[in-house]
Parts: sequence; structure tokens; C-alpha cells
Amino acid sequence: MTLTLAAAVSVSVAFLTMLFDSADARRQVSRMAHRRVCWTLVSLAFLSCVNLFDVTAEDLPANEIIASVDGDPVYVGELNLILAERFQNQPINSIDVDLKRATCHLLAQRRLALRALRKVGGEPLATMVQNEIDAFVTEVRRRGSTLQQQASARSSDSASLLVDLSWRVAWGAYLKSKLTDENLRRYFESHANAYDGTKYRVSQIFMRPISTSAADILETEKTLSSFASEIQTNDDREAVFATLARQHSQSPTAESGGQLGWIESEGDLPAGLVREIRELPIGSVSRPLRSPFGVHLLLVHEIEKGKTSYDELTDLSMLRRDAANALFQNLVETESETKVMWHLDVLKPPTDSQ
Repeated sequence: MTLTLAAAVSVSVAFLTMLFDSADARRQVSRMAHRRVCWTLVSLAFLSCVNLFDVTAEDLPANEIIASVDGDPVYVGELNLILAERFQNQPINSIDVDLKRATCHLLAQRRLALRALRKVGGEPLATMVQNEIDAFVTEVRRRGSTLQQQASARSSDSASLLVDLSWRVAWGAYLKSKLTDENLRRYFESHANAYDGTKYRVSQIFMRPISTSAADILETEKTLSSFASEIQTNDDREAVFATLARQHSQSPTAESGGQLGWIESEGDLPAGLVREIRELPIGSVSRPLRSPFGVHLLLVHEIEKGKTSYDELTDLSMLRRDAANALFQNLVETESETKVMWHLDVLKPPTDSQ
């Protein structure tokens, strides 16, 4: 049975480990990290839900090149390694193609980040990675196996296996060096409203596109943009917002004028929406925001500032997760001029950001 987009919420948690899969990082990144990546991956899939045809393991050999990052190939084998590890009881050829595309998007970002790490780490990092690879190869041989046998068991090849190991070693070492108490404290101070208990009283107008096509999604965003303009130009924004919510919102909160109540954490709304709320001043309206469910327009009525300090935090896992995500994105952004070329259209992400 094909893994559908509807299953993405429960399945996509697997891909976070692609970014943070080292012994040190696993201790530093909590299960809560899965939520953000979950929404990111499902949103990517949401933008291209119409499959022209499915990709199977038989269609694409492990040494097939998906993309190249400044000429450095990204192989199908790397994709299969992640899929085989995370969906152990799921045949690779039954996994929805949109999830494969979303994973390819992350693979390309991971290559950009690895490229940046190699520049930062220089020869010491290269030596560390090579030592880990040598130790891995020695252990595989001690067990009477080969790299290719290890890779084939997961529909991959030896080249992809070594690239994957290189990433895990480099990223794990980088996280260990950066996620210090001093740096975490500094990150907290720069983003305190995400961790100190700050709450936001929010309303929304929610609309579902009539289909998952790009045209229908854009049409829905256009409609909500017109609502936003109408609200922003009115002296009584809250009243106009509530009226439009009652008339047009497809959320159960429509009858109450779209009132969602108090929002504090990502468990209350998809992470992307919560991040947007934290940037909005009182009385302002967001731009139309996509989520796995549809398109949202948000209004912040009131903000109640939190009082929790860094030293009072009892659980640093969410802070570590967000700091690690920021580190990853910063590495990717340093390679913004690096060319990413897609060689397999069927696995090309719906939005190529590079």
C-alpha cells in the first residue's frame, strides 16, 4: 500500500534524525524537534500532491544521481539509506513520491551544510571524518562483511554510505562545539519569547484551497490577502476580522469570530504559525500562511509576557533543538551562491530554493 500524504505527520518525524543523527546530537535534541520538521516536510508535500507516477527502488538504482551540489553528486542511495532506516517495515517502492521529494530537498540542504562545515573545519575535520570512516570499515570487515553488503541491505551503495557517515561525524562534532551553555544562553536571550512562557491571544481566518494545485493555493492566498488589506485599512480591525471570520473561515472557531484563545507553544498550532505570531505586534494581521491543513490569516489581540529566565528552565531540549536548527540553516545560507542542479525531475522538490 502506498504511503499517502495523510500519513506524513506521523512519518515525517524520521527526517529530523538525518540532520541530528549523532551520539552527541541525539542527547541534545528532543523528540519535540520532530514537530517542526514534521510541519516542514508535510508542507513541502502539500504543495505537490498530484503524482504523475511513483518512483520505485527498481526504477532508480542506488548509484543514480539525483542532484549535484557544485558538481558533487547526490545519489539515490543516500535517499534510500534514510528511507530504509526510518521505514524499516515499509518497502521503499511503496513510499509516497512527495515524501521522497521532500527528503531530497533536505539531502541537498545537508550537502550544502556539509560543504560549509568542511570549509570551517579544514584539515582537522577532514582527519576526524577519515578516522571515523577507517574505524567503520575495519569494524565491518571484522564482522566478515563489506561496505557494499552493508549498503545493499538498505538499497544503497558504498559511496552513499560513506557520504552519510561523513555528514553524521561532521555535524555531530559541530553541534558538540556550538551547543555550549554560553551559546544556549545567548540564543535564549535573543528568542526569549519562545521559551519564557510568553502567550498570545489570537484569532484566525482559515480557508482550505479547493484542491492541492499551486493555482488553487495561490487563489486562496489572494483571497486572504484581500481580507488582510481590508482589515488593515479599518479603524476597528478586530471587529472587521471577526466579521470576515464568521463569513468566510472554515475553522470551527468561525462562529466565535475566529478566536483561538491563548497560544504559547508549537503544540497549540503548527510551528510555522507560532513563529509568525511571535513576530506580530498587538493589533496586527499576518500575511496568508500555509500549513498542512490550508491557509491561515492571524490577528494578535493581546500579549502576556512570560517571566521564566534561562536559569529557571527545567528542560533545555526545545531550546537546543531550535539552536541546532538555526545552526543548520546558517550553514546552508553561507552556501547560498553554490549551484544545485537537479538531474531527476521526478525527485526534484516542488520548490527549488537554491
